[in-house]
Amino acid sequence: MAYQDYSWTSRSAGGTQYYEPNWSSFMNNYNIGGRDNGSNATRTYSWNVYFNNYGKQKFWTAVDDYGYVWINGAYQFSMGGFNSQTSRTTPGYFAPGTYTISASTVNSGGGPWGVALDWYGYDPPPPPSINSFYASPNPQYSSGGSPAYNSTLTWSATSQTSVSGNITGPNYSVNISGTSGSVDVNNLPQSTVGSNSPAQASYTITLYNNGGSGSTSTTISVYNDNILSNFNTWTNSFGNLEPNTQYALSLGTIQGVDMPIVVSSGAAATNFGTNNGVWGNPRTFTNGQTVFMQTTTLPFNTVVDTNGLFGNNNTKTVPVTVGGSGVYNVSVVTKAPRISEDFDISDVVNQLPNPDIDVIPGSPNTYITTGNISIDDIEVAAEVKTNQADAQINVNGSGWQNMREI
Repeated sequence: MAYQDYSWTSRSAGGTQYYEPNWSSFMNNYNIGGRDNGSNATRTYSWNVYFNNYGKQKFWTAVDDYGYVWINGAYQFSMGGFNSQTSRTTPGYFAPGTYTISASTVNSGGGPWGVALDWYGYDPPPPPSINSFYASPNPQYSSGGSPAYNSTLTWSATSQTSVSGNITGPNYSVNISGTSGSVDVNNLPQSTVGSNSPAQASYTITLYNNGGSGSTSTTISVYNDNILSNFNTWTNSFGNLEPNTQYALSLGTIQGVDMPIVVSSGAAATNFGTNNGVWGNPRTFTNGQTVFMQTTTLPFNTVVDTNGLFGNNNTKTVPVTVGGSGVYNVSVVTKAPRISEDFDISDVVNQLPNPDIDVIPGSPNTYITTGNISIDDIEVAAEVKTNQADAQINVNGSGWQNMREI
């Protein structure tokens, strides 16, 4: 059978009891003892005792001449002398359960011998002491250009016994064990759009052992708003641009975000920058920076419009993705070219074309050439033709040459 710790003494199983005037009252009341004339006689007694509480077990002890205590065969302590009662505590912790307590007494020189024990309590372990509890990264700046919602919580604690516990936070709860470790958080909150200030989430760790509990908290700041507050003011059309020309076009300024954002486009030969000579696609920007788009305009559209003076605009559409604000189309418009020339021609008489262009050498029947004609209206290359079979043209002093007839 197993005796309950709170009612057990060395007398619980009976056995020979001895009285010795030199012993303390505790020794006389609780001993198993006797007297002999031999020397160095060792006697050992054992009891099955049920410990009801987790802790270091405490005993009153006395012995004549000297003795030791084991629990389940493991040495615990020596016992005090016979003229008083001595408090002894096991060096280690015992969980609730049945254990075999063994006590020995050694009679070193003959005469009285005895051993006395009384369980009287236990020392529970101290609660866990949490040395550190922190998050990394903290703050979470979403540095990759995409909103981030993750961090890692790490803890370290001191405990005399095994530890279990949990970590809780907004929409988050996880069971943990051990005096150190880490867990991931993947559902950090979203910072308020346009506020340019972080969201915050607090997490509490609670650790338990047989002596109680300990807890502490940490707060994570989260920067993950990549939606512009002024996106509707960004420029989406650039007109009257020269053909085949590279431009750096100012789209708008990053405002209202609390993290770096990425600007990109799938269009060929398109890059982004801050107009400082460093261009890329995609490109990362921060709050307050102005985004420029580098692109080349299309050539002239020479399809004639209804009045015959101009061609048509030539529009290039560039899709641009701006952080979490979405995609918008930027129109890059090459201006409509002038395709008709206004001529202001004055007659010049008594001058002969050279070479002679009629059929009778030396006898021309045309004596008129025009004055210089400046072609300064038309914006595209065009052929000059005439409705006169015997007319010639001299371009920039390059010599007279025939024209095709209309």
